[in-house]
Amino acid sequence: MRTLVFDIAGEYGQFKKPYSPMSPVSYPLPPPPAVLGMLGAVLGYRKDIYHQQLGWDRLRIAVGLRAPLRVFRAALNLLQTKDGTDGFFRPRAGQNTHTQVPFEFLHHPHFRIYVAGLADPVADELGERLRTGRSAYTVALGLAPCLADLTWIGEWPAQPLADPQWQTITAVPLRDGIQVHYEDRRRYHRLRVPAAMDGERIVHRYQEIVLAEDGQPIRGQGGTGVLHAIGPDRVAFL
Repeated sequence: MRTLVFDIAGEYGQFKKPYSPMSPVSYPLPPPPAVLGMLGAVLGYRKDIYHQQLGWDRLRIAVGLRAPLRVFRAALNLLQTKDGTDGFFRPRAGQNTHTQVPFEFLHHPHFRIYVAGLADPVADELGERLRTGRSAYTVALGLAPCLADLTWIGEWPAQPLADPQWQTITAVPLRDGIQVHYEDRRRYHRLRVPAAMDGERIVHRYQEIVLAEDGQPIRGQGGTGVLHAIGPDRVAFL
């Protein structure tokens, strides 16, 4: 299975959890639907067609931390556009047009992304753009102001592994038969993320995952066929 590998990093990132609209908090990593948006931006696909162009229902994505997870919280001074401004977003006289909203951001996030299951013509174009540093649209880590840098790592075939004991540098999906060995004095995130979403923004599959905050390998056992060898890495697709 052909797999493209690249790094994405930036000063800030924010992948908003849907149940926190008033005080946004972030997933600790980009969920697979967010990765699809990044790929669509690199390739220049419109927001209403990139899911189909990339093949959201067959695409396989793995995400690993390349730097320890750090969180930054700040109150942003947002402009009240509902009734506090005119048609050109100019404040109306005598009205308080700003509101402070607490946000949670990832601070200096750095992820390694593994993408498999692309059609060959799409994979060829994506690989060429990543190698040459050409992106059709600006890529962001969630919110538009969170600008991202992309670094091409390489391309390898994904080889399934059947080892009873394993370790991986990516987030681990908690499926039947998988047991994670939680180590003392390490912090882990266990959470549920959207794993497959169509062009109508309907989530078809959620996945419970485990992520180590320090970015070091996660060890475990079981789950035959979940782990894959991709170049020098051992990864788990979400």
